[in-house]
Order: sequence, then structure tokens, then C-alpha cells
Amino acid sequence: MGKTSFSLGGFLAGLLFPPRCLCCGELCGPSGLCDTCAEGLHRVGEDPCRFCGRDRERCRCRCGEELLFEQAVGAFYYEQTGRTLLHRFKFRGDTACYDQVLASYFLERTAAAFGKIPIDWVIPVPMYEKETERFDQTLYLARSLSRAMGIPYRTDLLKKIRKTPPQHRQKKETRKENVQGAFLACKKQALQGVCILLVDDVATTFSTLNTCAAALKEAGADRILCASLMTAAENKTDREDNHGRNDDRYRY
Repeated sequence: MGKTSFSLGGFLAGLLFPPRCLCCGELCGPSGLCDTCAEGLHRVGEDPCRFCGRDRERCRCRCGEELLFEQAVGAFYYEQTGRTLLHRFKFRGDTACYDQVLASYFLERTAAAFGKIPIDWVIPVPMYEKETERFDQTLYLARSLSRAMGIPYRTDLLKKIRKTPPQHRQKKETRKENVQGAFLACKKQALQGVCILLVDDVATTFSTLNTCAAALKEAGADRILCASLMTAAENKTDREDNHGRNDDRYRY
């Protein structure tokens, strides 16, 4: 039996700076979340809809009839703890939320869904070029998937050419119009007949992913697969509890 290593520096650091929950800030164990917040982080199950990637009881994609990509996978639901972690990751650049808590299951779910498919490129949903001074969470996700799956990522094949108001501030009915014509596929010679894994941070109506998929397929791509760190979807209980209220937990 091997010896257990002991680090005095690590022991003292643990006493002086005990780990705190990345969601609520309370003291916690090494997992990054306290027990209460861990219970509020909801994972997508292992037998989701093959089109939208949500659990079947939360699927509302009607067998993918409005989706322009082949298949999507999601890891967590954008609600409760998931929502807080995503906001910290996306708007504060707090990569610990992803690295310590979310990454393992996201990479596992994506590899399980697409690991046997010969994917040519991993492409993040791009930011508008004049907004690139802020943290780019989708690029961070794409790089993570690229390393884990051994697939090169590209940032020069899809561009966002028009600034759009944030999707989470749009009503469901206007999200498609909001991103219409906002993305342009580039370097078409590199897109002919390829299979692309398109990466986004969160999906609700799939308007952004659909618009990106349309641009890439029009430029010559053959297959478009999608991976989202989180997905937003009401279940039956949520709809009954929130009927008539303007609760935006599921409107991202």
C-alpha cells in the first residue's frame, strides 16, 4: 500500500482559507458546493431526447422538427444552482465554477453522445467581434471539449457579424428574429462535407444554434452536432407553479 503524502503548506492553507461553496459562499467540502447547493444542481439524465438533449419529460422539441442540426446534448438545467454557477462563469469569468463543478459531467455527457462520431472541428458560438474584450465563455467550453475529445477547435469558420440584444432578455417568440442573419460562415473551402460540433453555454429555444447551423450548412458543412453546458426547460410542475407569473428562471 502506497504512502499517503502530507503537505504542511496545504494543511495550513486549508485552516486559513477553508473551501467555500462556489454558489452561496458558505463553508463546504472539496467538491466546490455545499450540500444544499449541490441538491439544487440538476443534471440531465442518461436517456434524453436525441434531438434536443433534454430529459424526455422536459422535451418540447416535437421530435426535432424545428431544429436545423442533427442532434444536441446538454449536461445541466439552467435553474437554481445551475443558473447561479453559469452567471458567475459567464459574467464574472469565474472559471472555477466550470473547472471544479461543471466540467466533468459536461465532458462526460458530450463524449458519450458524440465520442464515436468522426467530428472534424469543434466550433464555439462566436461573440460579436467588437465585444471580445469580455470573457468568452463559449470559447472556454470549446477549448475544454477540444482537449478532452482530441478534436481541433476553430474560431475562424464562423463569425458574428451583427450585434444583437441578449437572448435572455427576449421573449420566446422574438428570439429567432433577434439572431436572424447575425452569423456568417467563413472559409467555405474548409467546411465542405465536414462534421462540426457546435458549442454554446446554454440553450432554450435553440434559435442561436439553429441560426449558426443554417449558416454552416449553407456554406457546405454536412453534419452539425450541438453541445450546451446547460439547457433551459420547464417541467410539468414548473409550469403549474409558475402559471401567470413572470419568472425568468427558464427564459434564457
